[in-house]
Order: sequence, then structure tokens, then C-alpha cells
Amino acid sequence: MKLSITKMSDYASGIIKKSKNGAVHSVYRKTINLSLGKELIALQAKNSPLSPISLVTELSAHDMELLSIKAGTPVRLSASQIEICSPDKSCVISCAGADRHNLLLRPVDAAQTGEFRLYLAESINVVLSGTKTGGFDSIFYGEPKRELSLILLTAKKIIRECEELYRQQKYQKAGSRLTSLIGLGGGLTPGGDDFLCGVLAGLTLTGQENHEFCRALREGINSRLSDTVDISAAFLSCALKGQYSLAVNTLRHKPSPGEILSMFSKIGHSSGIDTLCGVLYALKL
Repeated sequence: MKLSITKMSDYASGIIKKSKNGAVHSVYRKTINLSLGKELIALQAKNSPLSPISLVTELSAHDMELLSIKAGTPVRLSASQIEICSPDKSCVISCAGADRHNLLLRPVDAAQTGEFRLYLAESINVVLSGTKTGGFDSIFYGEPKRELSLILLTAKKIIRECEELYRQQKYQKAGSRLTSLIGLGGGLTPGGDDFLCGVLAGLTLTGQENHEFCRALREGINSRLSDTVDISAAFLSCALKGQYSLAVNTLRHKPSPGEILSMFSKIGHSSGIDTLCGVLYALKL
């Protein structure tokens, strides 16, 4: 069987070019994750949101399921082709004609940072005040009488303690404390990890990458990547390298609240919204 990739990131393309062999890591309804050494990339159904590790295919979610590919199946790669070597029928996937996207996140111009921060914070506030995913938006915008889960109560405590340490200008301790969110939550990517990706994105967008707090946060995350699931660790690793989803990159262009909601609500059950919560948290810090 021969398939084509329709769009991918430059980052994923680089992983493929330097890899020769790998294996199928895991299989889900819309995604087949491939393990290539220490890296992960994800074959995804068409119209999937584009992340740094995405290879968006021409297949529907239903067609992806029909491939019957199993975890552990060997994978061979060349610069423009992936072959999943199933015993019954090999699947050859061409990357040659894919649209490529540079997903390296850049800060806005320093002269525009203040205006940008205010606009984006207000826009995300509008979005989050109307969402009810049951994720991290419940910490900031949940109904007063609704009890939070034990996981979200723990997250809220960590977040508030980080805020207090930050106010006291104990930036090293604040960054270290926030890394306690790693691995916190359920799902393919725990909400704590999505939130941290958002915090790093918010700090990058506003040119705070060299701030003591951001340096401490990055160091803490890097040292604890093994504390979460492989897929989530891959996204955190991408964030540490400045690589984010297309949705996050679009925030640089000050999209409307409606556009932000449309983009981020398509990312997982609550992952996109959890990421937005992290972006807003960084903007407010």
C-alpha cells in the first residue's frame, strides 16, 4: 500500500532525514506514533491539527484504523519515505510532496510586546471564560460551587505557590515549583504537561526566554522528561527547542477570540485549552 503525507513540519522532516530504522510506538484511532531512536513522530488522519511531530496523511480516521498496524512493527526510513514493514502487507508512505511548515516560535517585536501581551491576554480570557472542558480551565474559570478533582486541586496549589514565589522574586524556586506539574493528569498528554508547554510558549512570545524564571523552568522540565508519558515528553522536548503547534505559532498574529477557540479546541479533548491556560498564565506573570 502506498500513501502520501500532505503536510508536516520542518522539525519532523529533520527527524526523518537523520533516521534509518525505528518501530511503531503506539496506535490510536487517528494517530500512529513511530519511535525513531530517542524521537517520536506521529502519522495522523487528514485535517488533524499540525504539531512539530505531525505527519498529516491523506487518510480519514476510519481509513487509519483499517491499516491494522500494530505496536512494535519495524519501520525503515529514507529522506523522503517511510516504510512500515507489516508481515501481511507493508505500507509505504511518501513525504516527497508534503507542504512543510516552519514551527519554530519567535517572539513578537520588542516594541510591540506590551500591546501584544494585553491583546492576547484579553482574547484568551474571552475564550477560556466560555469553555468547560473539565481541564485546567476549571482552575481559572470553573463554577464557584463545583468541586475540583484531586488532580486539579493539586495543580491549583502548585500554580498558586509558583505565583507567590514569583511575586517574591524567587524566580529559581518558582520555576522549579511549576515543574511539579509534569505528568499530572490523565489522557495521552497529561494536562500539567500541556499547561507547561503553554507557559513556555507565552514566555517565548513575549521575549522572556532569558529571564531567570524561564531558565529555571526549562532546566526543571528537561531534567524531568522521564516523569511523564513518552508522547507528552516528546511535545515538552519540542517546546524546549522552541517548536510548537501551528495553532500556537498563529498567536503571534493576534487572532480573534473566535479564531483562537476554533484552533485550540481541535487539539485533543482538553489539551489545546490546557495549553491556552498556560499561555495566559505566562502573560499574567
